[in-house]
Amino acid sequence: MVIVWTRLALITYKEVLGNLHLRWTKNEMKNFTVLTNELLEKIKNLQIVCPFANKRLGIQKGYIHKNVSLFYKEDKKTNTIYLITFFHNRMNPKELNKLLTK
Repeated sequence: MVIVWTRLALITYKEVLGNLHLRWTKNEMKNFTVLTNELLEKIKNLQIVCPFANKRLGIQKGYIHKNVSLFYKEDKKTNTIYLITFFHNRMNPKELNKLLTK
């Protein structure tokens, strides 16, 4: 599978890293990056199947950390995984719904 980062995924990933930079240490930033890469590799190599966050839209949710989730969509026809957004789990779920339906 090929992983494609959407513009929104890039923006929200950088926001999470920026938040870690402001509130935590470089070690936490590195740890988040490692956890993200590990999850992406597992998804890419079909070693893990994440639950659907919205089955109708085909959007799945993977947990990177207890505070951050990754939302993505698989296109089995093109063998592609589209990363949609990284979401801080303490944020308003209504904001998430707006992001997922764009």
